[in-house]
Amino acid sequence: MNQLDGSALSEVLEQTLDRHGRSPQSLLQILLDLQRAFHCVPRAALPVLADRLDLSQLRIEGLVSFYSFLSPTFQGDYVVHLSDNITDQMSGSRDLASLLCERLGVKPGETRKDGRVSVRFTSCTGMCDQGPAALVNYLPVTRLDRKRVELIAELINGEVPLEEWPKELFRVESQIRRSDVMFFRKAFEPGAGLRASLDRGGKSLEPWAEDLPPHDARRHQLERGGAETLKEMYSSELRGRGGAGFKAAIKWESVRDAAKGDRYVVCNADEGEPGTFKDRVLLTDCADMVIEGMTICGHVVGSRKGVMYVRQEYWYLKDHLEGVLERRRGLGLLGKNILGSALDFEVEVQFGGGAYICGMETAMIKSIEGRRGIPRRRWPMPVMQGLFKRPTVVNNVETFACAAAISARGGAWFKGIGTEASTGTKLFCISGDCGRPGIYEYPMGVSIREILRDCDGQDAQGIQVSGPSGTLINRSDFDRAACFEDLSTVGTLIVFGPDRDLFAAIRNFALFFQHESCGLCTPCRVGTTLLANYVKKFERGCGSPVDVSEMTNIAGLMKTMSHCGLGQTASNPITDSLSKFPGVWERRMKTTEFIPAFDLDWALEEARALTGRTDAQAHLLSEEA
Repeated sequence: MNQLDGSALSEVLEQTLDRHGRSPQSLLQILLDLQRAFHCVPRAALPVLADRLDLSQLRIEGLVSFYSFLSPTFQGDYVVHLSDNITDQMSGSRDLASLLCERLGVKPGETRKDGRVSVRFTSCTGMCDQGPAALVNYLPVTRLDRKRVELIAELINGEVPLEEWPKELFRVESQIRRSDVMFFRKAFEPGAGLRASLDRGGKSLEPWAEDLPPHDARRHQLERGGAETLKEMYSSELRGRGGAGFKAAIKWESVRDAAKGDRYVVCNADEGEPGTFKDRVLLTDCADMVIEGMTICGHVVGSRKGVMYVRQEYWYLKDHLEGVLERRRGLGLLGKNILGSALDFEVEVQFGGGAYICGMETAMIKSIEGRRGIPRRRWPMPVMQGLFKRPTVVNNVETFACAAAISARGGAWFKGIGTEASTGTKLFCISGDCGRPGIYEYPMGVSIREILRDCDGQDAQGIQVSGPSGTLINRSDFDRAACFEDLSTVGTLIVFGPDRDLFAAIRNFALFFQHESCGLCTPCRVGTTLLANYVKKFERGCGSPVDVSEMTNIAGLMKTMSHCGLGQTASNPITDSLSKFPGVWERRMKTTEFIPAFDLDWALEEARALTGRTDAQAHLLSEEA
C-alpha cells in the first residue's frame, strides 16, 4: 500500500466522487474515503479534487490539517489508534501501549520504516466502558490486555489481513445495565411515532407548504399532523439531551415558522466528550427510534432532508446504519410518500474527521458543508441560518429518540416521568472505578448516590459529571439530583475510587483541551496552553499558591472571553478540583514562594525524545555537578 499505484488512486477517486457527488460540500467525506483506502490523503489526489470540485488546493490542504483522522503522509498498512482517555489510562493503557510499541518495533506517533504499521494516540474511542480500547484500521478493538496486545502485534508482524483476525477482537458490547420506560425494552414499534404524527385527521394546509404551486397535490394531502405533533412536543416539556437543555419544541417551531424555502434536520452523533458512549449504544440498539424522530421532526418543520453526523470513531457502524435506512425505505417509513402520505424525507449519514470541536452545532454545520469545523458567532442561530444558511434543527441522538416515543405515546405520558422541570428519562454512561460500567436509564432526578449503588461504585471519592467540560463533584454532592434544576448532565459519569490520584485525570483533561482547541480565539488558544503548562509544573512538584492564583485568573478570563463553549468550560477540571479536592494541588507544592516554571534541561526533554538521546551528554548539568 505504501507504493501508491496511480491507476488504483484514479479508480478510488472516481468511485468516491460518484458516491458522494462532485460538490464542495462532499469534500470531507471524499477525503475520509481516501484516508481509509490509502491510510493517507495522497498528495496526487489534491489537484484532481481541486479541479473536480472547483476548489483551491490550499482549502483542501487546510481540511487535511484540521481533522486528526486525516494525514498527508502514509501511516502504514496497519494504523493503530490507542485510546488515551483517562478511563483507559486507569485500566493500564499506557503500559499496554509501551508493550505494543516494543513488540512492533515502533515509537508512538511514528510509522515503522518498512511502512508496515504506525501507533498513535487518540483522545477517546467511545469505548470507555470496555477499555482499554483501540482502533485498528478504523475498527474498534476492546478490552485490551497483555495477551490481546501480543496477539495484535503477532498478527501485524505476520501481515495477516484484518478479515482473518479473530472476530472476538472486534466485539463491541452495548452493556445495558438498567432500562426504564423509554429504551431497550423492544417496546417501540418502527413507524408507531410516524403513524401517530400523520393520522391526526383533517386536510388543512401546513403553514410551511404555502409556497407550493396551486396544482401541487401535496397542498391538499398534507394533514394537520405536524401541528398536533408539535403540541405534543410542547406538552412533553422535552429538553435537549445534548447538555444545554434547550426545549426541543421551541427549536422545532422556530424552524417551522421560518421563511419559505429549504429546511434541514441534523442529528448530532458526534459524542466526542471523553467518558460518553450512550449515542453509540442508541445507534446500535435503537437506530429506528433515532431515525424516526428525525423523520417526525422533518414532518413538523417542513424539511425533506436530514443529516446524521457521526463521529469517525463509530465508522464501524456505517453498514448497520445504512441497513436500517434501507429497511425503513422498504417499509415506507423513509423516502417518498412516507406511509402513503405526501411526506417526503430522506436521511444521509455523514462522518466526522476527528475533531472534538465539531460536537458544537455551528462547527458541525460547517463540517457537514465540507469545511473546517470552527464555531461561528452564535448569532444568527442555526434555527434561522444553519446548514447552507437555511433554517436547521440540530438535536442530539437521544433527543430524537425521545421525540419518536413522545409522538407514539403522547406528551402527557412523557411529562409524567422525571421531575417538573426535567421530564422523561435520561441515559447515563458510567465508567471508571466501578464494578458494573455501562449504560443506565433512570427517570430524571435520580440521585448520584443511587447510580453509584447500582454500578457498584459506592466507595468513590469523586465523579466527573458530563465529561471534562462538566463538573467534578465529591462525596458531599452524592445526594444531589441529576436533572436540569440541580446537577445538569449530558449523562456521563466517570467514577474515581478512593485510592485514585485525581491529578492524573486533571492532567489528562488539561492536555485534552489544549489539543482540541481550534485556535480561533486567543483566550482559548493561549489559555488552554498556559493551564496545561501550569499542570505540568505542579506535576514536577514546583507549584505554589502564586500559580494557583494565576490559574484561577486565567480560568476566569477563558470563561468570559472565549469564543465558544470549549474555551468557556476547558478550565472546569482545574477550578473544580481546586475547590473540591484542594489536597491534590497542595501535595505538589514544595514552597509557599513562587518557583519559576522554566527549566532549560526539562524543556529539552521533547528534543531528547525526538532524537532518542538518553545519554548524560544530552542533559544540562548544574553548576554543583
